Amino acid sequence: MKMNRVKYLYLAYVLLTFYGCGNNEIYRAGNRITLDYPVETKISFKIIRSYLDTLVINQGFQVPEKWTQYNKLVDIDSLNTKRLYFNTTPEEMYLIQFNGVLLLADVYNENIVSGDWVATPERMPQKEEVRIKKRFKEHILDKIEKMAKENGVPDSILYFKPI
Repeated sequence: MKMNRVKYLYLAYVLLTFYGCGNNEIYRAGNRITLDYPVETKISFKIIRSYLDTLVINQGFQVPEKWTQYNKLVDIDSLNTKRLYFNTTPEEMYLIQFNGVLLLADVYNENIVSGDWVATPERMPQKEEVRIKKRFKEHILDKIEKMAKENGVPDSILYFKPI
C-alpha cells in the first residue's frame, strides 16, 4: 500500500512539473532571441575570425567597462560570439556570431532601446538597420579586407571560392 502511494506522489510531481499546474505557458531555459541579420560578404569567415580580435584590440573596438554587464552570449560561447564597440556617434555595440553563417546577431544602442539589446527585428527601425549594416561593412569588413591584403593574403584564401 505504501509503494502505491509513493508511485502516485511521484506521478503527481511529474505531471505538475511538466504541465506547470495547469498553466499553458511554455518555459524555456535562456533567451535566444536575437536580430540574426545574415552578413553578406565575399571575405572568408576564417579570415574574418582571424583578423577580428586584432581589429578589436588595435583599432578601438573593445567594449568599455561601462557596458561589460551587457555580455549577452559572449561569456557562454566566446569562440563563436564576439562583441564590437563603436565609440563614435552613435555609440553602440554589436554582437557578432559565427554559427555556420556570419550573423549580426544583436545591437546595443541606448537611442534605439534604452538599457537593453534591440534583440528583435520589430524593435529595429528600418533606417537604423540600413545604417548598422553599412557601418559594419565599412568599419569592420572593409578594414579586415584591407589588413589581410596589406599582410599579403592571396585572394584564393581571402575570398570564398565559388562552388
